[in-house]
Amino acid sequence: MVLLINLESAQLRRAAMTRRLADQGLRHARVGVDMRHLSRDKVTAWCASAFPTLAFDLGVLSCAEVGCWASHLTAWRWLVEHSTKRFCTVLEDDVVLRPAFAAAIATLSQRPHPFDVVYLGTSSRNLSSRRRTLVGSCAIHEPVGTVYNTWGYVISRAWIERFFEQPSVAIRLPIDHFLGGRAHVQKPRVGVLVPAVVAEDTALARASQIQPHTFRLDRARLLEYARRRLLGSRVGDLYYGIYRWL
Repeated sequence: MVLLINLESAQLRRAAMTRRLADQGLRHARVGVDMRHLSRDKVTAWCASAFPTLAFDLGVLSCAEVGCWASHLTAWRWLVEHSTKRFCTVLEDDVVLRPAFAAAIATLSQRPHPFDVVYLGTSSRNLSSRRRTLVGSCAIHEPVGTVYNTWGYVISRAWIERFFEQPSVAIRLPIDHFLGGRAHVQKPRVGVLVPAVVAEDTALARASQIQPHTFRLDRARLLEYARRRLLGSRVGDLYYGIYRWL
């Protein structure tokens, strides 16, 4: 099952993703929690009611970022409450699906593998060439450090249940930082599918769904632009070439 994260107001994104999923013969359910325009008191009250074991630090995270967290959490809880399947696919609404997408998520959802989370695509390039696991025809590479972009991933029911069973979890990181390697509790084992089967839709992604966000240096537009240019440059190719030996 595919859980599509899509805010009620994002109709253009919803139409695009519905078409793309239908083209691959895939059913989906939509989830989305929009906290961009809520007060901190309302966000705190909503989270305390919906996910009482989680404490979000609103001095570090913005209401929009907590809403992004809440959307992913709602998708995870949907798997636990509405399905007996061991895995589900969580997909954001600003991605392009490669032709192999449907086959890849079917393989990763049906065959046993050691990963809690398998990213279906990421802009991060710090992937080990040597630490690779074959799951059917899917090659899963382990990252060296944190990977980013929650564009699309296959997640394990077992890990979700362990995460929700924690008596108290303080969250001070955005969802992509937490899930991609910086979690301090129930840290998931993460893998990245190579080649990727999802990629950012640059036209749709241009209008961010997590603004306004709490200012952090890594989110400054100039730094994000510089990072993207570096990743795609020959300097980036040379630097990330070292990961073939790791």
